[in-house]
Amino acid sequence: MKNTSQFLLLFVMMISLFSCDQKEKSNESPTTELQDSLVTEYKKTSEDELFANHPNAKKMKEIEERIDPNNRVESLYWEKQTKNGSQFTKVAAFINDDGQPMKITEYFIDGNFQPQGQRHYFLEDNNMIAFKEQKDTWIDSLNTMYTEKRTIYQDNAPVLTQVRSAKSYIEIEEKKWKDIGLEHHSIEKVNNILSGEGQFQTHFISVIKTDQLYLLLGEAKPKTEERYTTAVRVDEMTPFIEDLLQNLDEYKFRPVYIQFTVVGGNNTPEYRVLTDIKWKEKVKI
Repeated sequence: MKNTSQFLLLFVMMISLFSCDQKEKSNESPTTELQDSLVTEYKKTSEDELFANHPNAKKMKEIEERIDPNNRVESLYWEKQTKNGSQFTKVAAFINDDGQPMKITEYFIDGNFQPQGQRHYFLEDNNMIAFKEQKDTWIDSLNTMYTEKRTIYQDNAPVLTQVRSAKSYIEIEEKKWKDIGLEHHSIEKVNNILSGEGQFQTHFISVIKTDQLYLLLGEAKPKTEERYTTAVRVDEMTPFIEDLLQNLDEYKFRPVYIQFTVVGGNNTPEYRVLTDIKWKEKVKI
């Protein structure tokens, strides 16, 4: 009987302690681990919805659906030698029925073990309404981190910028977007690449002779030795080309106007092939 009484007393004490402990926990702040998780998930969902519900985000999606891959304008393929190796860039503009660009995509490689990827500029009436960047960044010599950023614009100003990252693009859809500080992006560079202005004006530099003939074009007198250059393949020996080959030193750094077509691609080597060429009016440089 004594043992039974002791057992009952011990049981009552345990129940009392458990009740007190539960009471204390009920008085604590509700930010438990589970609640924190739910709040975080709600916040991530809200951030995604905040972007998706913006009118210009909807226009961005509409542009993607309207794009005809065959209705585009390709730029020359530019290279620059830097301390980090060769940088490469080219641009494609996707055109609407009125001949205006809806989207401009810049393809870039910033050098050996440097970021590489694509930047997409979404336009309405030649004004930017949205921007998206997809890039791989080297963590070490074997591994990269895949990152996506997106920005919504309103009245030519950024109003929302978000980012998400994963070990590879295959895993990116599992990641939630996060708000970051607003980022502004300019279309000046891609427009210059498309129109051949600024650093991307074409001047004759030299020729490259392999089993094919190529014209090497680029900046005439860059501020540094890091000059942007590009090459076009010559498939037809015209009087202009014959004269050029006979006066290489005389014509060096002279501004030239060219037209070209893009051949190859789709997992085959891609080339810019010359279709027309003439000298521009010579200007002081």
